[in-house]
Amino acid sequence: MGSLKKRILTAVIAVPTLIIIVVFLPFLDHLVFCLTITVITLLGSLEMRSLLSKDEEKLPFTSYAGALLPLAQYVQFRYFPDLELTFYTLMFLMGLTMFLEIFTGAKDSFHGTWERNSKTVLNIIYPGLFASFVIRIAFIEHSAWFILFFFLLVFGSDTFAYFFGIAFGKNNKGIIKVSPNKSVAGFIGGLLVPALFGLLSAYIFPEIFTYSLFEGFLLGGITAALAATGDLIESSFKRCAEVKDSGNIIPGRGGVLDSVDSVVMAAPVYVAILTVFLGI
Repeated sequence: MGSLKKRILTAVIAVPTLIIIVVFLPFLDHLVFCLTITVITLLGSLEMRSLLSKDEEKLPFTSYAGALLPLAQYVQFRYFPDLELTFYTLMFLMGLTMFLEIFTGAKDSFHGTWERNSKTVLNIIYPGLFASFVIRIAFIEHSAWFILFFFLLVFGSDTFAYFFGIAFGKNNKGIIKVSPNKSVAGFIGGLLVPALFGLLSAYIFPEIFTYSLFEGFLLGGITAALAATGDLIESSFKRCAEVKDSGNIIPGRGGVLDSVDSVVMAAPVYVAILTVFLGI
């Protein structure tokens, strides 16, 4: 089965599943959705640990630690809105990392302490801390709309970048060395179409998306830009680890990180624009 067919098959399964979870299972502030994000983060953390351990450097406890951050975010917003539980969880995990190095560093006389600490903290932050912002969308008013719209922007960016690249990108590839197969035409298409989605959201559903047409255009374009950036960042990780994909769990897309790299990088800016700049 070709890559395009695998992508289509994955989309046919993933999109209805997402809609069912978000629209038909909204109970307890989208508990099912938030748990799904937590499980995906756990799988992504496992893959990230594997990438970081390609030099056979074993990292402490990080195969699951990152998933505690989106879980803490849900518990915070649902039950303890005045307690910075996510921040405290992050600080605990980072402190625990440095504490464990007191014992694990003895095996090499602490010559690898800087590298182990750096890799472990990175494994906690990515994708865990970034993924916690996806949870925040579940607590915005009209949350189901904003969750689905977020994924429309992110996956729309990836999809239209792919098709614009095939149609118009043959002679403008190789600009970005970390991912030489990506083209300028694909990048433009991946930004322009989501930006138009943002504009249309304000025009068609003004009672839900209460921002202006221009604000919607910027929201779509900036979110798509960060989604594209997330894909490039993960490409740099894979190049450093000398692997093609972060895993092979998803047909046509590789690993979990290969599918959610755009999501986790775009989520913080999407939430920031909605809450800080647009007051939603």
